[in-house]
Formats: sequence, C-alpha cells, structure tokens
Amino acid sequence: MKYLNAKIVLFVILVLIAYSCNVTKKVPEGEHLLTKNEFKFDEKEKPFKSNLPDYVKQRPNGGAVFGFFPFKLLMYNSVPAKFDTAFAEYYDLTRKRRTQESLDSLLSKNGLEEYTGNSLWWKRFRFNQGESPVLIDTAMSSFSEENLENYYFDRGYFDAAVKSEHDLDSAAKKGQVIYHINPGEESIIETYNYSIKDSAVLRHYETLLGRGSEIKAGERYDMDNFIAERDRIVEYLKNRGYYRFNDDGQAIEFTADTTFTDKQIDVTLLIPSERNDSIKAKETFAKYRYGTIHIYPDSNPVPDGQMPPVYFDTIFDGYHLHYVDPKMKYRPKFFTDAIVLRDSALYRQISENQTKRNISKREGINLTSFQNEIDTAMLIQNDSVLNVNMWFRPKKKYDVFYGAELSWSEFMNFGVSPRVSLVARNLFRGGENLETTLRGTLGNVNKKFTDDKSFFNAFEMTFQTKLGFPYLLFPLNTDRLFPKRFYKQTDFRMGASVQRNIGIGRVTYSTGLDYNISFRDTHSHMLSVLNTEFVYNIQKENYFNVFEGDNNIKNNFFNNHYFMYNPGAAIQHYQGTLSDEDVINMIYNDQAFLNTLEGQGLEDLSIFENMNFRRQTITQDVLVASMIYQYTLNQSERRNVKNPWFFRGRVEVAGNILGLLDDAFGFYKTETDQGKEMGLVFNVPYSQFVKLEVDVRKYFNLSPTSTLATRAFAGIVQPYGNTDFVPFVRSYTAGGANDVRGWAAATLGPADFPRYAGGDDVFAIERLKLLFNVEYRFKMMDIFHGALFVDAGNIWGTDKKNELTLFRFNDFYKELGIGSGFGLRIDLTYLMLRLDFAYKIHDPSYPLGDRWQFDNFNILKPRLAFGINYPF
Repeated sequence: MKYLNAKIVLFVILVLIAYSCNVTKKVPEGEHLLTKNEFKFDEKEKPFKSNLPDYVKQRPNGGAVFGFFPFKLLMYNSVPAKFDTAFAEYYDLTRKRRTQESLDSLLSKNGLEEYTGNSLWWKRFRFNQGESPVLIDTAMSSFSEENLENYYFDRGYFDAAVKSEHDLDSAAKKGQVIYHINPGEESIIETYNYSIKDSAVLRHYETLLGRGSEIKAGERYDMDNFIAERDRIVEYLKNRGYYRFNDDGQAIEFTADTTFTDKQIDVTLLIPSERNDSIKAKETFAKYRYGTIHIYPDSNPVPDGQMPPVYFDTIFDGYHLHYVDPKMKYRPKFFTDAIVLRDSALYRQISENQTKRNISKREGINLTSFQNEIDTAMLIQNDSVLNVNMWFRPKKKYDVFYGAELSWSEFMNFGVSPRVSLVARNLFRGGENLETTLRGTLGNVNKKFTDDKSFFNAFEMTFQTKLGFPYLLFPLNTDRLFPKRFYKQTDFRMGASVQRNIGIGRVTYSTGLDYNISFRDTHSHMLSVLNTEFVYNIQKENYFNVFEGDNNIKNNFFNNHYFMYNPGAAIQHYQGTLSDEDVINMIYNDQAFLNTLEGQGLEDLSIFENMNFRRQTITQDVLVASMIYQYTLNQSERRNVKNPWFFRGRVEVAGNILGLLDDAFGFYKTETDQGKEMGLVFNVPYSQFVKLEVDVRKYFNLSPTSTLATRAFAGIVQPYGNTDFVPFVRSYTAGGANDVRGWAAATLGPADFPRYAGGDDVFAIERLKLLFNVEYRFKMMDIFHGALFVDAGNIWGTDKKNELTLFRFNDFYKELGIGSGFGLRIDLTYLMLRLDFAYKIHDPSYPLGDRWQFDNFNILKPRLAFGINYPF
C-alpha cells in the first residue's frame, strides 16, 4: 500500500510540473495568463459570493475538474506556435472552403511550405478544440467592475462599490485579478402597494394576490422578484381573456419611492405603466373571446395574391372545417377532439398550449400554421373577438423505417440491432396507426453468463405490432372524466421474441392494452390492462454450464457434504444415472441427512438453498397476467425549472383474475417440491404477486456546464396466492453500468452474501432493491464531458425462511455495496457514449470489519462500464 501511495504521489507531482511548465508556453512576453479571479469583501458579510464568477467578463481557461486542469489550454499549447496563424486563418473560412488546397495556400503564405500536401488533422483538431490563453486585460477588469456593481444593484445593494487589483508574477507570466467588493447596506421593501385603473384587472390581481406575491414587505429588494411578479401577472391575465396584455411591455410598471432614503423603500405596482404617453395610455384593457375556429385539415395557408383552393366545408361540434379533398380522409372528430379552444369562450393562453400539445402528439399529421385573427367588426358579450385558423398536413398513408441501433441493457455489454418498421396510418379514418417492427439484436454479454466464447455471444429476435388510437378505447364515455385538455392515447400491442442473452434460451409472448393520459407535459399516467406475458425457457439443463458460480456452489455442497454422507449417490451421479436435479431433489427429501448438518455445513446449506432458489427462478416457465399503473413527473423539459425533479411510481398486481377463474372453475394443479399446489394454465403456473417501485431523481444545475444528478430507487415484489416465487422477469438484480458500477451486472448481493471460491460469478436475484446514486457531470471541451460518481445499493430477500439474505432495517446500511469512480462521455447530440471507470469501495460480501476496500484499492485496475446515454 505504501508503494502504491508513493507511485500516486509521484504521478501527481509529475503532472503538476508538466502542467505548470506548459500553460504559459504561448503567453507573449509582457503579458500574464489569468489563473484566478478572487473576490475579497471589506466586511464579514459576503452576499452572493458563489454567483460572482458568472458576472466577470474574463475568466481563467476552462478546466476539466472544478476548474483545476485546463485541458483546452493544454491542447492549444500542444500545437507548435508556428502553425497558429495558418490554422486560425483556416478556421476563419467557411466549412465549404476548408479544403486541402486552402490549407496548403495558407501554409505557404506563413512560410510552412514543407508541410504542404499534409492534412495535419491531428494538429488542426487540437488547435480547433483547444483554447488560447486568457490574458489579463485591464479594460476587461474595468468592465467586470461595472458588471458586478450592476449585479449588486439589482439585488438591492444600491451603494455597492467594486475595485479590481492585478496580482502579477512576471517571471512566471501568470497573474490573478482581485476584486475588492463593498456591497454596502441592503435596501428593504417597507411597503408594497398597487394602483390599477381597470376595475376588472384590479379584481383579478387582488384574487392573484390572495395566493401570495413574489414581492413582500420586509424583504430585500431584488429585481428577479419583480420580473417573476410581472410574469405571474401576465400569465394570470392571459388565461382570463386578456389576449394582448403587456405585449408592448407598457402595461406594468413598478415604482420605488426613495424620497427620504433608499434603504427603506415604498414599492407601487402601476397598471397601466406611467411610461405610456397620452396616446397609448389605457384606462381599460380589452378582453377577448374566441369567435369562429377554422380548421384546414389538408392544406397550407394561401400566400397573399394567390387564389385559394376550392374547399369542401363542414361544421362539426361548432368547428368549421375546410377540406380540399372531398373524401375527408380524416374524420372531423380526429381534429376537434384535440382542440381545447371553444367558440364564445374567453381567450386562455393555456388552452392554446394544450391544443398545440395534443396535436403534436398525433402521429399522423403536422400542424403547419396556427394563427389568431382579431375580428374588428364583432363583439361577443361585449368582449373583442379572436378568430382562429389552423392548417394541417397529413403524413403519408404508409411508411417504412429501417436502420440499426446501438444498445445497452442490464446484462448486455454491447448490442447492435438492425430493425425494420412498417407504419400504416389512419386505418379507420380516426387517426389510428398500426406499427409493426421486426428487430434482431446481436450482443455481447459477460462471459460468466454464457457458454458461447465468441464476441457476439447473445442474440434476440423480436416481432412487435402496436395499434394506436388517439383516444380512450373504452366501452363507456369518458369525456366528462377526461375532457379535451387531457391528452389521451390507447395502445393495443402484441409481440413475440426469441432470445439467448444470459446463456439460457427464452421464448416470450406478450400482449397488452395501455391507456396513456396526461394533463401537462410534465405529468403522465399509464394504466396497462390485459398485460400478459408468457415466458418459456429452453436449454434449462444448460444452467450449471453457464452459471459457473452456482456450479461451484453445487459442487461444493455435493462433494463436501452429501456425497460424503451418501457415496452411492456420488457413484450414480458420476456414472450419469443421476442428474444434478435428481441429486438436488434427493437432498431436500433426505431429512436424516439434513439433521446431520451443523456449523459450516448449515452455512453451506443456506448458500446452496439460495443457489437453488436462483436456479428455479431463472429456469421457471411462467405466465404473468397483470395490471400496471404508473405515474411519472418529469420537469427536465421545463426551461424555467432550474433544478428539475423526476419521479416515477409504479404498481403492478398480477394473477388476480386468473386466481378468481381458478377458484370458480378449478384449474389443473401440480405440486411443488415443498408440497404446495399450484394452478396451471397451458401447463404453466400462473404468477401472483404485487410489485411496488419508486424512482426519485433531482438535478441541480450548478452552472451552464455542470450538473449534480442524484437518484434514489426502491422496489419490492412479493409473491402470494398461487405461487411462492417471483418470475425472473420481475426479480431484481444489482450492479452494472446503470446501477452500482463497481460491480458487473447481477453480481452484487444479495445482502451480505459471503465470499467463497468463484463467488464473483454468481448471478444474484432477489425481491427487494435499494439504489442510491450521486453524479457530478461537467463539460470538458465541446463534445467531451466528464463525471465523478458514487453509487450505493444492494438487493435483499423478504422470505423469513432464508435468514442469509433477509432484509433487516437495522442492518441494511452495513450491507450496501458502495462504488465510486470517474467517467468520460462523448456527446453526439442525439446519443451519448459513456465509459465509466468504477471501483469497489465497500464490499458487503466480506466479513464485517473487512468490507471497506481502501487497502485493496488499485487505481490502475478499475471496472470498465460502457453505456449509452446517462445512467439516470
């Protein structure tokens, strides 16, 4: 360990020496590289200190980890200086003009004729991706002084003063800028009043004020609060008929009375603003109602000066539809069901947003134009009238999509999936779409989960067809329960797959009827009924050839315990007249043998029973007929949410309908090894279980280029009724590139399962899972990103008969597998490639006292985890 520490220290010293020598390589004489902006306060109070770097014009060169290692500068400096001018002129050219001929011309122009004809792509790449040294500029420092003073002024420090000072080291050609800050005394809002001339607007604002305000008496003046209050007022009134409210920015003004002091200020909201001149000033604001709503299902807006086409008009549910094609390929209801706007209703901005959202989710059409038109000749209930025009373009009736996907799954290290999909749109003239997909996957799984020695040691062939309806396909009318503002979709799906990706082949047939409902973009509900999955395992006898860890457990118990007790069974097993499964059944039925076990034998029996539980679960054919409800909250698409949440809750209940039919009609029964009867459907036991999952994530956007992502996951599945086991497809595993990355997929746990020879090869499954992740993500340069992470988690059993893996609230934290490491990412916009270097920090498979792995830590031997996109 001491030798390892010495190597690490030596490595760090060498890196620091190289770093310090290289960063000033291209700093001209008399200039200074900016290494740091420092902020010093005259008083003990240091308000908003953490925000100040964002308001300084000049910042040190970008760093990889917390600004320490400026990779961009080092890349720029790694290119010989003689190329700088030629390369700079080359990248000033448009992309089309960046040819070898242009490069050769610029090289010759700058006296580099010996390099003509060479691409120099590696040097050019480093130059282009790099960053020239940031040199201290006094003018920029003065600009930053003013910028910082303005920032403090907007935060309520009206007397803030900022002065910059340069601390220069001419010998090293480095320097830092020190900003001396005296924020002064903060200004407090003493009173908050409002003056609104329009009585209707006044009533609305007083109602809004009853819900609170961003501006509060007794709090510090802050410009952000005034902007938030303005936006809140505008949004509220635009959802109550005021279509053009504050569009010119002249409707709202906040004034501050500082006649006696600017430390205790009286704030007044003025509607309309006093900035309006006498011509623009308004005593009242116009309210609007929707007039005629025109729908053009199959045409575009007609440009000025052109003759419009001949329309075939119809009115449906109060909407005016104008078809070019008299056959009306889409029924009117397809369009009107998506439109929340109603004639004579008050204008509501949210209704327009909901309408556009509903339309955007309809796969068969595109909304090409949405226009509001003020009707100057008409009033509705004394309000102004707003006519609406919407133009649509249907997509092609049939489409074929083909391509290939790169994929990663819980057990697959890498997969490539060629696929072809046929889409048939608008089957019944109501926007119904049929999508049929055929996909094949070739992949690579860990060698411990397969006996295939080739690189592509896993395959899957999948057939999936889905019929989608842009409405709720339900025998009862649900319009009152879910009105138009809800997006509704029904999907009926069927599929079949053949796979061999964990060593044992599997054939799966599935069906489902899914109802998807959402009111906002951030919230969605999914209810899946008729969710049926039939899993048939093939090559079951191959289990111990594939899962070497479980084979070791079996052989250990056979040889060291049962065969010593029953030598005859050993001879028959060796001769092949007794299979592994025959011997396992003999052990469970031999109570006299079980009574002889004590000490190590009982511990080995527990390990053996846990192994057999895995074997039976993985190889068991099952029929799952379940109902699933899932609620999802996802704020990541909201631009105005700085630190978004993600929440997903999921409940699955299986087997109840089949259980009722079994009670009523009596299915054919079979008996388990433990003597329990199970009802069979198509000679396969139907599963009964309940499964609960909660996945919570929080993202903290620390800066435009860095994020702290956190996740907490908890899941439990409990069998009951017809079966006392959980289907493998519903069980939990731990470890892998999206999980606890220090462990390979499905090799962590369960609980503090003890170490033994070959123990790392065990395929671990159980009924309860906890997972916690923290990851700091940062941008290094352009498409290259980095990450630091800590993962913790494990799986446990819930059966009290198996004490070895049972979850205990008082002890579970001692049994968490904890891993940490760093990662590199390549952001390709629509795809992110991820490589993580992970290390085991706390390994629960060791005895207590030996689980922390700092003494065994080797930075040169990480577990490499490849993934696609972020792990969470």
